[in-house]
Amino acid sequence: KGGKKTCHVIGFGPAGIFAALELLAEGIKPTVIERGKPVKERRRDLAAINKQLIVDEDSNYCFGEGGAGTYSDGKLYTRSKKKGDIQKVLKAFVQFGANANILYEAHPHIGTNKLPAIIEQMRDFIIASGGEVHFESRLTNFTLVKGEIQGIEINNSQEMAVEQVILATGHS
Repeated sequence: KGGKKTCHVIGFGPAGIFAALELLAEGIKPTVIERGKPVKERRRDLAAINKQLIVDEDSNYCFGEGGAGTYSDGKLYTRSKKKGDIQKVLKAFVQFGANANILYEAHPHIGTNKLPAIIEQMRDFIIASGGEVHFESRLTNFTLVKGEIQGIEINNSQEMAVEQVILATGHS
């Protein structure tokens, strides 16, 4: 195929966001598929949970742009035994608006009040750099050929051929 190589990223929590950023750095176009809503629109869904006890199964504290941690408390930590390049991640957060003190504090904390805007900046950068982000797009099926994913189905209706797929589905 001609043109830029593409990769579909399923999920737009921390793993999906950083996968998309890394793909861009490698010259690969990320196409992100996220079941939830953009970070600002999630606020209405969180208010519905807290005030009316109405839960949107695709947009809530766990699902939507930024993932589960976006509206919890803004703390940064990992449970991974293989932590990788944490400084690279922290520098990326600073690049998109976090306070530089997270680069040296023992327990870095961005803050729930700041994290949504930082997540938006990351999304805007991904799109401005040629990536795509599709919200309210739930992965509902795969097309497998000889054990390899060749296509994905979105919202039980839209089918897309894929070259590569990264599953960044978080806890789900």
